[in-house]
Amino acid sequence: MKAGDAKLALRGKLLYVLSLIAVILLVISLLGMILAFVMPGAPFIYGLPPFYWSWLFIDLLAYIVAIATLLIAGASLERVVRGRVPAGLSHLKSSMMATGVSVIGATIFVFALLFHLIGFNITLALMGFALPFAAVPSLIAWLVSPALINISYGCRHDPELQKIVDRVATKAGIKPPKAMVADIPIPNAFAYSSPAMGRYVAVTKGLLNTMSVHELEAVIGHELGHHKHRDNSIMLAFGMFPSLVYYLGRYLMFIGMYTGLYRDGGSSRRRNEGGAGLMFLLVGVILIVVSILMQLAVLALSRMREYYADAHGAKVTSPSAMISALQALERFYGRYRSAKDIVENSKIRALFIYAFAEPFIGLEELLSTHPPTFKRIEFLKTLTFTDLLEA
Repeated sequence: MKAGDAKLALRGKLLYVLSLIAVILLVISLLGMILAFVMPGAPFIYGLPPFYWSWLFIDLLAYIVAIATLLIAGASLERVVRGRVPAGLSHLKSSMMATGVSVIGATIFVFALLFHLIGFNITLALMGFALPFAAVPSLIAWLVSPALINISYGCRHDPELQKIVDRVATKAGIKPPKAMVADIPIPNAFAYSSPAMGRYVAVTKGLLNTMSVHELEAVIGHELGHHKHRDNSIMLAFGMFPSLVYYLGRYLMFIGMYTGLYRDGGSSRRRNEGGAGLMFLLVGVILIVVSILMQLAVLALSRMREYYADAHGAKVTSPSAMISALQALERFYGRYRSAKDIVENSKIRALFIYAFAEPFIGLEELLSTHPPTFKRIEFLKTLTFTDLLEA
């Protein structure tokens, strides 16, 4: 990236952060005015009850802990991730298994810790508060996502594209999904589905205009791989684990602060409640840290699923066709910075075949759902005939 482009990108991100802060301050001011009007006799601190300031403080503390964890962990993990490419399909599958087990194991450890420290009943009660925030929005979005994607991106069924999808699906040995063309000028493709609305594969108008038939079939093979491997469901499920731990941490932090600020009674009772409040606060901070590390593992799993889908694209076409398709995408996005910005700002970029964006704090690969293209190509070159049969 040129120095001028980097400065413009940084300036845009800083303006975005400042605009968010301005919106938050405006909402706080309006909320304070409403509460002062509704409860004129209640105690307020700068327009808000103490309870709300406590909650805002906990949110701020959680974000600080999350960013600090990313910076500290990312400084070492980024160097490790940067040099790693799966050495064949067997290595990739074992890495996916190990990563998935680590995420599940961390969640089990969190619950075992909470059972020991605060008891079974309190832990279940906290889970009852945290689970709806961690799971319900994702489940609802998943169920209605095909309709939202079709409307938002102008996806329309295309009979000619359906013939190609049917042909590639026959090679893959799966039932063909519905073929859609998205009204997007840049080259990309994505697979999406829900139990209520079925399965879809979409390619953009930009991709149809820039790729050969063999490259297009490889891209479709990649997207069919996501359906065959049930990646949407798997990533949805694994994404809930760090979210659940994160919300548990936030609630424990709030309980700890609330216990410390609003305790009453004799001095002995105050000391006991103060000690319990500090324990809740510290455990909450630990859970926030664990949730961020778990999220990094989930992102690593997402990158591995992309390698796996690439292997499937190579299986139904050829490794050379899949490599050629990825190279065509890399050339396009390397040439047009504005096209990369469109991908980076898309709400469904995790579904795209090309989605290697540039996160705010610069940990490019560690915080990406997709590996860089050169590593995907290097992985494809390691695949043997046996690997292609098993993809």
